[in-house]
Amino acid sequence: MKQILILVVAFTLLATPSSVLAKSKLEKRYEYTLRNLKLDKQTEAKFAPILKAYLTEKKACNDPYDDLKDKYKAAEKAGTITDGQAKQLLDAKFEAETKELAVKKKYYAEFAKILKMKKVWYAFDLSNDKMSKIEGRDKDNDD
Repeated sequence: MKQILILVVAFTLLATPSSVLAKSKLEKRYEYTLRNLKLDKQTEAKFAPILKAYLTEKKACNDPYDDLKDKYKAAEKAGTITDGQAKQLLDAKFEAETKELAVKKKYYAEFAKILKMKKVWYAFDLSNDKMSKIEGRDKDNDD
């Protein structure tokens, strides 16, 4: 009976797409930031949900730009991007940056209610690290 159960579990894991098993970039960034802030358990318990909300809102600011960038990726690589497409990309990027700045200012105040200013600085800095650094693929950590 145990062998059948083990086989069922093994086949279930094999049938599960790796994207479901793999952590999202947002989740990796969240865990990386918390781990490297080195907060005590009580402070981390207060700060963690606010960090998650911040990262989620920040990502939402950039999603429209990222979607547009993906749409024009082939044209950009081929060097055939039009002036109209370039304008759309720039406008979307500026809009994303404006929204992201508003989110950062909002969460700056929230972070400062829980963390000392030095940790607030590190929280923003760590949450902005490159994915290659977060995933440990960037051996040169001087960004």
